[in-house]
Amino acid sequence: DGKVMLGSDAPLFYVTNALLILGIGIYFGVILPHLIVHDPNYHGGNNGGYDNNTASGDYSSDIHNNNSNNLHTTHLWTTHSLTIYTSILTSLTALYSLWKCATTDPGILPPISSPIRPPPPSDSIPNGGPIPLGGPLGYRYCTTCNIHRPPRSKHCNSCNCCVSKFDHHCPWVGNCIGERNHRMFFVFLLSVSVMTVVITGSCVRVLSECYLEGVREEEMQHQLSGGNGTEYYEDDLWMWNGTNHTSQQQPHPLHRFHYHIALRILSKQPIELAFGLFSLLCAWSITSLTCFHALIITLGQTTNERVRGVYQYGGVMNPADRGCWRNWMEMLWRKVPESRLPSDFSDVVDLKNGIRSSRGGCGECSEATAAPIVLEESVWPGWQESRLVPQQKVKSKK
Repeated sequence: DGKVMLGSDAPLFYVTNALLILGIGIYFGVILPHLIVHDPNYHGGNNGGYDNNTASGDYSSDIHNNNSNNLHTTHLWTTHSLTIYTSILTSLTALYSLWKCATTDPGILPPISSPIRPPPPSDSIPNGGPIPLGGPLGYRYCTTCNIHRPPRSKHCNSCNCCVSKFDHHCPWVGNCIGERNHRMFFVFLLSVSVMTVVITGSCVRVLSECYLEGVREEEMQHQLSGGNGTEYYEDDLWMWNGTNHTSQQQPHPLHRFHYHIALRILSKQPIELAFGLFSLLCAWSITSLTCFHALIITLGQTTNERVRGVYQYGGVMNPADRGCWRNWMEMLWRKVPESRLPSDFSDVVDLKNGIRSSRGGCGECSEATAAPIVLEESVWPGWQESRLVPQQKVKSKK
């Protein structure tokens, strides 16, 4: 299944974990408990806090029938069990997929520790195969790794290695996204997108319910004090004069927007306000990124190919595009390829004596095979002056 590993940006990976855990903690510790307080079942009420008198416009009766300690929400989606279960599921999925994606070998192509340039692969055109050398859909030689990397692969400058079916390097995950962990990366994006949308909606519901409670409480106080509602709403969005309109023409108190109540609620709920704005920005950016990855999966492309415009304007046909349905089936259900990394990282190359040896886990040499190394000056210019390989004979190309 590959190695348990971390990429070059491991510190940012820990920052991502901290932000995710902190956000989940605030949501489950502050936001959800506040929403449960507004649940009608929590208070033993029904009809969301309204009765027939409220629906008919007799708000004064509703005020007397509903005590200020028994104010109920008008929308139940944020306190419904589906919201709780969705929040738990997306939180656990986000954490699992983040760690799975970050600690999985993305498809690293092992470099060759030799100054000799390897011959072209057997399935390349020079050897009678169908794959060309060079071009967007051919083998390309990597001077850093000393390999002919297969099509759709790329050398990652951050991780300093070639990755099969390279998509991009994600610093927040701390790893490259490639052939072996792209699926988990998409699951991570999808779960975080759903979670941030639910959190944003929950924060909005908290603020709106606090606002409605403030309106009801002030209306109740005003009605009990004998006011007729004329002078109370002069600073609100919908101003009306009780002397010029009948009670049937006067808008329902909950249908007007009260600026002073809204400002007071926002000042009293700083956590919900700040957390809601932050989750809104996260939902916008992460959902956009999720939609982009859904697009390239549908088209059978990678982020690297999309950004470079490899298949733009139909200039180059995409052999990996098998149609929308098959592309998604391959993305979701195809078996993850085996890791190309060595099983124990025990191979040792001795350039001085021309011997390649393999050491076991105990550190003792289990086998040693003499393999004379032929060095070419054109592959490693100036290597003969290096102190790392003394007294080697040079086979120069004429």
